[in-house]
Amino acid sequence: MLPLITFISEILPIIFFLSFRKRNRGEGLWVIFVFCCLSPIAELLSTIGTLKIQPFYVYSSFTILEFSFLSIFIYSSLQGKKLKYIPIIGALIFYPIAIFNIIKGSQDDFDSVPASLEAIFIISYCILLLYQQINDPHILFVYNTKKFWIIIAFFLYFSSTLFLFLYARTLTQQEHDKYWPINNFFEILKNILLSISFIMKKRNKNEYSIENLNPDI
Repeated sequence: MLPLITFISEILPIIFFLSFRKRNRGEGLWVIFVFCCLSPIAELLSTIGTLKIQPFYVYSSFTILEFSFLSIFIYSSLQGKKLKYIPIIGALIFYPIAIFNIIKGSQDDFDSVPASLEAIFIISYCILLLYQQINDPHILFVYNTKKFWIIIAFFLYFSSTLFLFLYARTLTQQEHDKYWPINNFFEILKNILLSISFIMKKRNKNEYSIENLNPDI
């Protein structure tokens, strides 16, 4: 039942982005939308047995695409040329490992090493973006921005599933069935938070600026 709910939750951000597409123009939100479209496709490909595609290759390919789209979003969101080098360096480390992992192949269904490495990078990027938003004088209430909810969505998801990804290869089937609902729960939470971001009205960057704050209020 939970996997079905998880799959349904993956459709929600797509529906809300298209329903409120005028609110979601700019800010690189199209990158997150494309990522949201890829997620249910990967789930379907991994479960349709008639395609004869090993789940390992589906998940490995999705991990690379997921990292790519999130890195593009992070890169476009970071301010300052020096900070933009961080996701570039991360990509130079991640891609060789992820590609080698695919070439080597595996009998496991899940690509534990690239997924864990991706989680570490994305968690670090999210912390960096949150720090940047908190210190932006043009943003007084960070929770009023669309990017805040996107950052929180991925930060919570990858923080909660990092150790699950690390030990995925060593889990027995019984342990997998016992602990994998953790991934499903935070996948649902992530999709809900992304939906919130897509529903929100676009705020003027200076609308809640500290500079425009009335000291008499």
